[in-house]
Amino acid sequence: MLSHTDARPGAGVALAWLAWGAALLPFLTTHISFLLAAGFEQVPWCVPYWDSCTSISATGRGQPAKYVFKLGMIPAALLTGTLWWALQRWCRQLGVATGRAMPVVGGVAALSLVLYTLALGEVGDGFRLLRRIGVVLAFAFTFIAQVMFTRCVRELARRDGDARWHRFYGWMMRLLGLLLVVGVVSVVLDALLADDYDAMEDAFEWWMALLLNAYFVLVALLVQRARVYLDVVSAGGPR
Repeated sequence: MLSHTDARPGAGVALAWLAWGAALLPFLTTHISFLLAAGFEQVPWCVPYWDSCTSISATGRGQPAKYVFKLGMIPAALLTGTLWWALQRWCRQLGVATGRAMPVVGGVAALSLVLYTLALGEVGDGFRLLRRIGVVLAFAFTFIAQVMFTRCVRELARRDGDARWHRFYGWMMRLLGLLLVVGVVSVVLDALLADDYDAMEDAFEWWMALLLNAYFVLVALLVQRARVYLDVVSAGGPR
């Protein structure tokens, strides 16, 4: 079971651990893989957020970065899938009916990330198609699940009138808005510039991944301050 409680920390497993894992493991995996790939001269040394010099996928194609990428991203996908299930249960226990499809949407995102990761580094048109499908679905469905959880936080803010709920809701909305702007700008530039867009596409990919991870940092801070635990039943609001 899962709850929001002020009980002693030993009363259950803090959901914050799961949320921090979902926030940090993908970030660390992609950046460690980049350092390994650059060290083995498989990608150039650069700042990919600015130089758009390599894609995230390219950091996980060669050995040994390929194995680090897979060993990091597959558990990260499973963590995020579990997190969406736990967050939906928490919202429901707090009396918020929105986001019932959150575990399904988050599960699709997690499975898509696993599909992408397994296909990464493999040769053939079929694997290339699987990678493209996997990464598009992972990005899209993760964003949708984040919108769903943000609606839950909004409902709690409206119902309880607690400034702390409102503060987290505001941060989440700003981050989602920035994600949406980056995504729309990416699509528009792709349509307008055609082949010239290739020179900047990778940077957009890195920034979108960073922003998606940043949202999970907000989730981790929220459940940590709210003292949400697994296997404990109680009720309350963020502190």
